[in-house]
This record gives sequence, structure tokens and C-alpha cells, in this order.
Amino acid sequence: MKYRGYKIFIICFLAFTTLCVAQDLDKIGKKDMLKVTGGLNYSSVFYNAKGIQNRRQPFTYFLNGNITANVIGITLPFTFNYSNNQVNYTQPYNIQSFNPTYKWVKGYAGITSMNFSQYTMANHIFAGGGIELSPKNFKIAAMYGRLKKATEFDFENSPDINISYKRVGWGGLFGYGKNGNDIKIIYFSAKDDSKSLTFVPINTNITPMENTVVSLVGKTKLFKLFTLDAEYALSGLTRNITSPADLNSAPKNQLPLIFNPNSTSQFFSAYKGSLGYRYKILGINFNYERIEPEYKTLGAYYFNNDLENFTIAPSLTLFKGKLNLSLNTGVQRNNLKNDKLNTTSRWVGSTNINYAPNQQWNLNCSYSNFSSYTKQRPQEDPFYKNTLDTLNFYQLTQSSMISVTRNFGNNSIKQNLMLSANYQITGQNQGAINNPGLFGTTSDIKLPSKIINANLGHNMMFSKSKTAVTTAFNINNSVLTNFNTIYLGPNLNLSQAFLKSVLKMSIGTSYNQVLTNGIKTNEVFNHRLSANYAPKLNNEKIGKFNFTLSATYLQKLQNQINSSAFNEFTGNIGLNYNF
Repeated sequence: MKYRGYKIFIICFLAFTTLCVAQDLDKIGKKDMLKVTGGLNYSSVFYNAKGIQNRRQPFTYFLNGNITANVIGITLPFTFNYSNNQVNYTQPYNIQSFNPTYKWVKGYAGITSMNFSQYTMANHIFAGGGIELSPKNFKIAAMYGRLKKATEFDFENSPDINISYKRVGWGGLFGYGKNGNDIKIIYFSAKDDSKSLTFVPINTNITPMENTVVSLVGKTKLFKLFTLDAEYALSGLTRNITSPADLNSAPKNQLPLIFNPNSTSQFFSAYKGSLGYRYKILGINFNYERIEPEYKTLGAYYFNNDLENFTIAPSLTLFKGKLNLSLNTGVQRNNLKNDKLNTTSRWVGSTNINYAPNQQWNLNCSYSNFSSYTKQRPQEDPFYKNTLDTLNFYQLTQSSMISVTRNFGNNSIKQNLMLSANYQITGQNQGAINNPGLFGTTSDIKLPSKIINANLGHNMMFSKSKTAVTTAFNINNSVLTNFNTIYLGPNLNLSQAFLKSVLKMSIGTSYNQVLTNGIKTNEVFNHRLSANYAPKLNNEKIGKFNFTLSATYLQKLQNQINSSAFNEFTGNIGLNYNF
């Protein structure tokens, strides 16, 4: 097993030896063989409150900068941050990831990651090397490196959960694709070093493991109207490589020649497929995925298993693209082997309608539904009646949205009017309830929560003076258990550009009132001021400057229910330079 890993590593090393010297050879001798970019940012925040205790420091400032040099493809970064006597920086030559490229060759070295597929090597970080080759219609990749460091047992705190064996992984990919037809074969293997720890507690459940995964990925076009994508993966996992080999208790080896199982070994499969159809105005996709219980690959940090998904996503385009209809719905279930106490089924559905008959009108509507039902399967006992079936759990979330936009006016004054509204209802039920079905109904839930939000806004843009005026009114109604809360209020904002749009300023204010069960409980004014100055320099090679100034003044008014009132000021000054 180690011999295979070293062969892959030698291939990667030889490729890197060439690439480290060459890098992107096309840039040698050219002006862009060396690029230096960076920036310097300074910002300070002023704060003062009256009527309440300060909720942040009266004055804070931040200074950060970065310089990045790119030498024929080699990136050398340097960054630093300074804020109220706290300094941290990174050295420019402590390169963690080194990715040289030359035409269709790309290398990986240092602390890096690669992605073969979802079921094999899935962006797991490793310390080592890798290479990707993509000549013409081929794709070839290989990697070798340390996936995990050895972490010793903590004698002071005695948490064996943090114990980790040194883990090394290696793998490869070979693919060929042409005219929309692709096929890839993937191999990945990882193994823990059982001797990498000096002490292992007797009662720990953490053991050295070994894993080998093979996968076949394909994509093709059928009759110019259909597309078919599929992947099948088979994973062999040994949970304890120190367990003695017992041919009588070991499972049948489904990966001969590349995997040696013992009594703690298991084999799992995962597969998914997608069939798509598209013809003129109609499109539809069917998707299916099944991952066996306990499926695992050591090339991924976290993996969902014991699930089966069915999804369908039709779409329709009418009136020369002015009307677009789409639907996405699917079902998911777990407990594929029916050996668990809980079985959960979920239905997720969403639909979207967009209609834009002309440049003046735009209508968008959407609806989504999420429902799940978990059934507790009681254990059979002839002498005891189990009442766990009263713990069945049902949850439902439904939401809908509509927005209408109207553009009008002329070249001198452009106007925009928009109305949007959202409605959401959520709830759950627990007890001796039957399965309400995939779609579910609100009658099956108790104590539902409802949220209604609406916003009406109007915008005017005066083209000649470059002045914009925005007015809006919003309302939010939340209906919870024994509480009905309403937030409402208007908003006004003015913005103006000066000096050929080099200087932009805006000022605005908003008022919000809160009613709880019909009684006014809160009133807040929020005043805002901002300015942005970005001068255009004669020589653009020098870089770009940007100066920002903003201030917010919050006024909470006194009322009969809540007698406390306070004022709060927050100001910000920022200076940015990029080159």
C-alpha cells in the first residue's frame, strides 16, 4: 500500500521539479513577469451614547495593509493589521500553498487541497503535493500527502476525543471528454499510521483506520435533447487496522488487489444520476441520489449518509422569454435498511414565476414549502406496551413572496416604483399524530407563527443634476403565541453627486414605531449621513485613493410603556489606497 503512494509522490515530485524552475515560462522576459499589488486601509470609529451605558469603546481605529508580489506565477503575500495596540502580520515567504502553472499543467505543493469528486477526495486539506494535467481532451490528476497530524493524548484534561493518528492519503484521476461526452475513473486511498502515537488509552474508541474508494463518473448527450450524468462510488473502510486478520469473519472483498479487509472492514456504495431534457421552451431534470448507511470516505471532513433523494425540476419559457416558470421539488428519506428507531421523510418544493412584458413592468412571485415527519418506531415487547409512538414529530414551513416593479419617467427624470410583500408561516406538532403526507397542511400544526412583511418604495433620479430621492414605507407584522407585534414607519433618503461624480454624498432619516398587542411600545428615529470621495489621478499607475465619511444618530423616544429614552452617535472615517 505504501509502495503505491510513493510511486504517485515520485510522479508529483518530478513534475514539481520542472515546474518550480519554470513556472509560467510564457511570462519570462515580458513586462508582466513581475506584478506587485497591495493596499493600505485606515478607519476609525467614534462613539458616544447619552441615556444608556456605552455599548462600545468611545474611540477605536484600525490599520491594515497588504502587499502581494507575483513572480511568473508564484504568489508571495504579506499582510498586517493594527488596532489599538494589537499587531499581527504574516511573513511573505512562509508559503503555505504553492500552485505553479504552465499551459495545461498545474501543480499543488505545501498545505493545499484538491477535489476529485463528492464521494472520494472532496477538498480535504493535505500537506504534500499534487498535479493536474489537461492536454486536449484528457484530464489526469494525482496527489500524495498527509491528511492529519498525529495528536497525542492529553494527560491533564484526559479528552480522548482529540486523539488523532497520522493519516496519509494518495489518489489519482483519469478522464477523457469530447463533444459533451465525459468519463472519469477515480482512485483514492488513505491509511493511519498505527505507530504514530506514543500512548493510546485502553478504553478509547479512536482506532487507526484505512480506506480505499473507487468511483466511475460519466456524462453524455442523447439525441441532442437529453443529458445524462451519473456517478457510482464504492468505499472499503477498515475501522481498526490493528485488528488481527480473520478470513472467516472478514467480509467478501469487493475491491480485490487494491484493498485488504479484516474483521472490522465494511463496504459501502453511493450513487447519483441526473437526466435532463431541453427543447425550445421546455426543460426538465430528474435527479436521484442514494448513499448507503455509514458510507464514509477519509477524503472528506463530513459526509451525509443513510439517505435517498428524488427531485424533479421542470421549467417553461413562454412569450419569447418574457414569462419564465420553474419548479423544484423533491423527497428525501432516511433509514434505508429499516433498522433504526426513527424514520424521517422530508418534502421540499419551490416554484418561481417571472414575467417581464416590457422594460416598464416586472413581476416576480415565488412559493416554497418544507415539511418533515419523523416517526418513532416502538420496540416490540410482548410484556410491555411501548408508548414511544406518541413522540412522532411534524414540522412545516411555508413562505411566499411577490414583487412588482414599475419603471417610468423620461430622460430628465427617471422614476421607479416597487411593491414587495412576504408571507411565512411555521409550526410543528408532536405526539400521537399520523403522517400528514408529503405536502402537509397548516391544520396539522399547533401554535403556528406567522410573519407578514411589506415594503413600498419610490425612487426619483434627476439625470442632469445627478440627484436621487428615495422614499419608502415598510410594515412588519409578527403573530406569535399571545403576541401580535407590528413594526412600521417611513424612510427618506437624498443623494447628490459633485465634481463630476468624484464626490458623492447622501443624507437620510427613518422612523419606526412598534405596537405590541395594539399598544405603542417603542419609537425610534435613525438619521444617517455619508460621503465618498474618490479622486481620479493623472497617472493611474500610482494607484487609487478613496476617502469615506459616515455618521449615524439614533434617537429612542420616551413613551408610557417604556420610560427610558436615549441618544446614540456613531461616526466612521476611512481612508483607502490601492495600487
